[in-house]
Amino acid sequence: MMDATARQGSWSRWHLAVAVFAIAAVAVLALFWGTAVSMEEIWRGNDSYQHTYLVPLILAWLVWEDRDRLAGVAPRADWRGAGIVLLASLAWLLGWAAQVQVVQQLALIGIIQGLVLAVFGWTVVRLLLFPLLFMFFLAPMGDFLVPILQRWTADVVVWSVRLTGIPTTTDGFMITLHDGSETWHRFHVARECSGIRYLTAMFQIGLLTAYLLYRSWPRRVAAIVAALAVPILVNWLRAVGIVLIVYHTQGERGMDVDHIIYGFWFFLFVLLVYIGVCWLFAEPPPKRAHVSLPPAPASPSDRRRLLMAGVLALLAVLPARLYAAVYDGESSYTSVDHGSHLPQEAEGWRRTAYQGLEWQPVYPGVSDETLARYARGADTVDIYVGRYRAQRQGAELVSWSNSLAGDGWEDLGERLPATLTVDGRPLAVRYVRLAQPGRQRIVFYWYWVNEVTVNSDTMAKLEMTRARLFGGDRESAVIAIATDGGDLGEAVAQAESLLSILPNGALLAEAR
Repeated sequence: MMDATARQGSWSRWHLAVAVFAIAAVAVLALFWGTAVSMEEIWRGNDSYQHTYLVPLILAWLVWEDRDRLAGVAPRADWRGAGIVLLASLAWLLGWAAQVQVVQQLALIGIIQGLVLAVFGWTVVRLLLFPLLFMFFLAPMGDFLVPILQRWTADVVVWSVRLTGIPTTTDGFMITLHDGSETWHRFHVARECSGIRYLTAMFQIGLLTAYLLYRSWPRRVAAIVAALAVPILVNWLRAVGIVLIVYHTQGERGMDVDHIIYGFWFFLFVLLVYIGVCWLFAEPPPKRAHVSLPPAPASPSDRRRLLMAGVLALLAVLPARLYAAVYDGESSYTSVDHGSHLPQEAEGWRRTAYQGLEWQPVYPGVSDETLARYARGADTVDIYVGRYRAQRQGAELVSWSNSLAGDGWEDLGERLPATLTVDGRPLAVRYVRLAQPGRQRIVFYWYWVNEVTVNSDTMAKLEMTRARLFGGDRESAVIAIATDGGDLGEAVAQAESLLSILPNGALLAEAR
């Protein structure tokens, strides 16, 4: 047992440490308020991450459960925390420069973790290591897995349905069932069919289960692997079942069953079974010896050290935040024309009225855009140019919220590389297939960033980072050319023919 003097000294130091941390944390959140709000907006607006509202409550409960162990140690400022804060703030600056929201969010969490080390010290961090690492789940991450999960789901469905003897073909994420020579039914493996919503939630629950129920690493690893495998396997079973139900009932049932057999209640059932099985193999918690504090109360030098650690950690975030604030506050930019003066007619191609806006890419926050249609005989080609004068949160050239398909078209998913030859020079692009009932389109697209053309999201982000950090051109654009039909060779020929007559040779520079 601690004597009264030791406990009083300990808790006076705890009170000061908590106060310093609270003030520093509020200051950090105020400085990075946009990043913090962006996390909550994704929780609220994306079904895959709505369960993240529970993460702060779980963190608070985990800390509360360790209150007895925390009361047995005394906070001691650690200067290394300021170094972690500095590194995390630089990571935030890189995420800001590249407009990669998840990097900014993870970096903000890293700053808070660095504050914990700076103010409370390594002993407290070691006791709270799991809750601190679990904090990373506050950042909505996992969207990069969606195309992979969609591809796996499509492949499993096609393989499984073919085993039953039903002729099945696939084009990207579009699965087609055939009845003799006729197309019978089509299924699109959409984002919701990837199972990402249940995978992210199950993974977090698996980590919690492994931490709370097991002490040995083999059992912990087994629980985590099961948490990853179960939602994927069950999602595959759901997708195959829906396709077979629709086929054998001639479309009368299936789409409504989708929400019944893999909605909230079914996931809850799978979750309860998972937790129940894990509970059967639970290990008893270890007996922890009570740690006594030294009898001496906190000294004035300890308190000064604590205050200085908090101040130093706050100062470490200022360079990155001030640089971003100054850059965002500047309004000047260079203006480059990427298509607002397209010709009306040239070499057989004639610009026609674009009626009905049947194909309209969606790029939220775009500064201005051009949409034009050209016709030559029976061939029609649509051009879209979306320009960003200066990117910011919610107005990003590369973002999951952007869509080349727009409304009314199904994006078949895979972005594949291609090369267009224009005036004897290669232009590296990517293309995606879009579909409507009885109709297909091939859309070629590339980016104009920092005065160069690139054909990948990664290179676009890198060029944006270089421009923001080293004073490049702020303006950027996405250029897309859409052709009707599903034949890639014909689409390439039409796109090359039209590009050869357009102005702005800079758009035809070889992509890096």
